[in-house]
Amino acid sequence: MSKRSILSWMLFLIIFAGEIALGYYLAFVKGYMHTDALSRVANAFYVLYSRDPHLGAIGFIWNPLPSLMELAILVFYPLFPVLASRGFAGVIMTALFSGLTAVLLYKTGIRYELSRTMSSMLALLYCLNPFVFLFGANGLSDAPYIYFLMYTIIEFSFWIKERKTSSLIFSGFALSLAFWTRYEAVPFGFSLAIAIVLVIVFIHHRSQEDPKLKPLEKYNKIEATWIIVLLPAVFSGLLWIFFNYIIMGNPFYFLNSEYSNVAQSEVLQNDENFVKLFSSPLLSLLFIAKKTLWYSLPLFAVLLIRLFSWRLHKPDLLVLLLLFAAVPGLQFLLLMKASSFGWFRYFMYVFPVVVAWIPYELSKLRHGWRRRAAFSLIIVSMVGTAGLLSYAITQPDIAPDEHNFLTIETNEYAKQQREERVIAKWIDDHFTTETILTDSSNAFTILVNSRNAKKFLITSDYDFRPALLDPLKYKVDYILIPRPFRNGPKSAINMAYPDLYDNGSAWATLYHDFDNQWRLYKVHEPEPQRGAIQ
Repeated sequence: MSKRSILSWMLFLIIFAGEIALGYYLAFVKGYMHTDALSRVANAFYVLYSRDPHLGAIGFIWNPLPSLMELAILVFYPLFPVLASRGFAGVIMTALFSGLTAVLLYKTGIRYELSRTMSSMLALLYCLNPFVFLFGANGLSDAPYIYFLMYTIIEFSFWIKERKTSSLIFSGFALSLAFWTRYEAVPFGFSLAIAIVLVIVFIHHRSQEDPKLKPLEKYNKIEATWIIVLLPAVFSGLLWIFFNYIIMGNPFYFLNSEYSNVAQSEVLQNDENFVKLFSSPLLSLLFIAKKTLWYSLPLFAVLLIRLFSWRLHKPDLLVLLLLFAAVPGLQFLLLMKASSFGWFRYFMYVFPVVVAWIPYELSKLRHGWRRRAAFSLIIVSMVGTAGLLSYAITQPDIAPDEHNFLTIETNEYAKQQREERVIAKWIDDHFTTETILTDSSNAFTILVNSRNAKKFLITSDYDFRPALLDPLKYKVDYILIPRPFRNGPKSAINMAYPDLYDNGSAWATLYHDFDNQWRLYKVHEPEPQRGAIQ
């Protein structure tokens, strides 16, 4: 095994082991897993261990690839229940992609003829950034998405420099995998399409050695390149729409159903600050700029390198800026549509975009003091970004979602998870064969912590909708319903029976109250109204 291979494995093992250790600490010692991460693990769990196991149980709101990858890990759930109950399958998945990202950056540097020291330092400076490191241990979809995003950019940069069709093919398939991971890949694909035009028109075929292309020939080449790069992602998008149509009966179920991001964002209309953002493009742009600047030091470093090397006017800079702009551009569009929570992490993708570009950027400089000076500036920007993002995590007004990991003892989400683990145990202790109807979009923590999830009739089961409308006919014994919150996530049960939680029903009697957060109702034949003829 060569030294380069050994170093690659060492980088992977260091990052992977570190992420696993942090994930273990958060999930087991502190007892907290990000709710979105646990929900993705639950989606995979339903496929294998629910009352009605089938692949469609993986869900049609979030992109399915993270949960699909967790399926392979959850095969071992009978031996290690904590893979689901504490969401540790998600930790393993994100830790794996964090390690792969370190290897990707290192090998990219080597391919661009950077030294092993530079390549390994770049990989470590990125992966050990405290903010980035957190996302390698929290089970969310960001770590795999960033890996596919970086792979797309790196292969695209290889095509710019080497013009190999194979790089376009790799870039296209990486983009499609990014789409199956997060919807942010869609605007990134648009940026990539424009970037292809820029490269073919202004970069390729500009030197004396290159054959001159007529306008029609350039158009044909642009069209062919679009097909190679964008077809896998476009096909993936159409396939996702098709799956939504044949299984959920709505081709845009992921976009406009009661569980979609658009529906969940309706609660923002009750937030005065967000209402101002939604109604003012200028305020939205300012909001986006403030969030994006936290991640932008590496971009400024690249601009300075270009300025001092007299390359600021080169058209390939526009390619980087286009890729960079895809992230804030999407958030601006969503804010104008009143459908974004504007979380701090939504803007983080500009950081890996620039980091993936850095090896290409350094390769444009000659070996020697110029490259070393440029890399020193990159180091300063990376260390500065680590400091900025470390500070941001400590500020709940800047990064509230990430700040929750520092306040696990007091944050409401961790408290809710502890309470719902207790509810799962209580239900396991009191019921074995009874059928309990519940909405898995709210009850996922309870479900993955139950010793027997098959007693729950949940949202992904084929008979959930008819059972919700006629519980007696479908032999539902109990209904587990969450307390409806004005600004909380919606429950299909709450929407079907708005008064059930507070008042019960003629056919449902309160059986147990869980600290006024959840209630269990026993289903029975409707009681006759007083005064009715018997």
